[in-house]
Amino acid sequence: MPGSSLRICYLLAYFHPIASGAERQALAQGAELVRRGHAVRVVTQEVPGSGLPRDETIRGVLVHRWVKPVRAGPLFGLTFVAGVVRALHRLRGTYDLIHTHQGLWESIATGAARAVIDVPTLVQPASSGYFGEAEEMARTKGFPALRRLALRNTAFAAISEDIERQWLALGVPPDTMHRMCSGVETDRFHPGASAVEGTLPPGPRVLFTGRLHPQKNLDLLLDAWAEVARRRPDAQLILLGDGPDRDRLASKAAGLGLGDRVHFPGAVEDPSEYLRAADVFVLPSVAEGMSNSLLEAMATGLPCIASAIGGNTDLLAPGPSGLLVPPDDRSGWAEAILRVLEDRPFARSLGTSALEAIRQQYDMRVVVDRYVELYQSLLRGGS
Repeated sequence: MPGSSLRICYLLAYFHPIASGAERQALAQGAELVRRGHAVRVVTQEVPGSGLPRDETIRGVLVHRWVKPVRAGPLFGLTFVAGVVRALHRLRGTYDLIHTHQGLWESIATGAARAVIDVPTLVQPASSGYFGEAEEMARTKGFPALRRLALRNTAFAAISEDIERQWLALGVPPDTMHRMCSGVETDRFHPGASAVEGTLPPGPRVLFTGRLHPQKNLDLLLDAWAEVARRRPDAQLILLGDGPDRDRLASKAAGLGLGDRVHFPGAVEDPSEYLRAADVFVLPSVAEGMSNSLLEAMATGLPCIASAIGGNTDLLAPGPSGLLVPPDDRSGWAEAILRVLEDRPFARSLGTSALEAIRQQYDMRVVVDRYVELYQSLLRGGS
């Protein structure tokens, strides 16, 4: 049993500077643990052609890009798992607990590694729904064997009610499931003046931040925006981020006659200044875990409109701290955006409630307190 200083090993398929939600959350939590005097290292895969070093330290977190899977085809999973087991075996003695921040091949790898490594393993899936790890595992060849390996892990953390439901249905014993949540760094994400205010188009600004990917359901948002633009010609939609759908979405916006009303600034390392320059935040995704983008918007005090799916409902239903709209309801999305744009007292009340929820439950320091308690319980022999 270790002393007060914990030694945690994170496992993710990718890590910073590749920065989807799970990677961003893992780095933020790891940096907070390091700030408190704990040791955090990450096992992840190499990124060929990136120039990223095999080993480096980021915000005090030790990163080992040691896993070299076959990149495509059915051998990916097998070679990823084998590479993870080798890396964890090589690092044995440097960590007391393994925490995966994703749940597909990571949970399978840590389940397999338990045959040779005697430390607790905590699996934390990143998302639910069709794009979530539980459903993806169920679609993968060899599912029964993969499921058995995943269920060998010590404990599971669900960051949304929907993730918890899906993994319990997969067979996770209820006494090993822990409801947790993601956090936000409120020293970076907070209300205030914006340094990019003068670089953005005038008028009320509706902002999305994230990957331009089918999961984010941005086609529906553009369809709804056509109605918003007709009734509020001064409003501007900003899609902040990059991804495989960028060119197609830009073409669609132009085809809808919205070319001067929809803006694509690209990806930025720190979206906080854009959030402070926005008037409304939107997240129309069809699947989420617990969205970093939504947490960051709430921490900025923005009125938020999100799809009524798992993860988003956990954050916005109580309060209310925002508006929830079915992800396939185009007219509902248009009406919700117009309501927030036109009723400023209502919009301010949503932003105030969201900010209070962050301060009480989702500030990174509060969230890491809960993880430390869970780690200590698992190290004492709990599940």
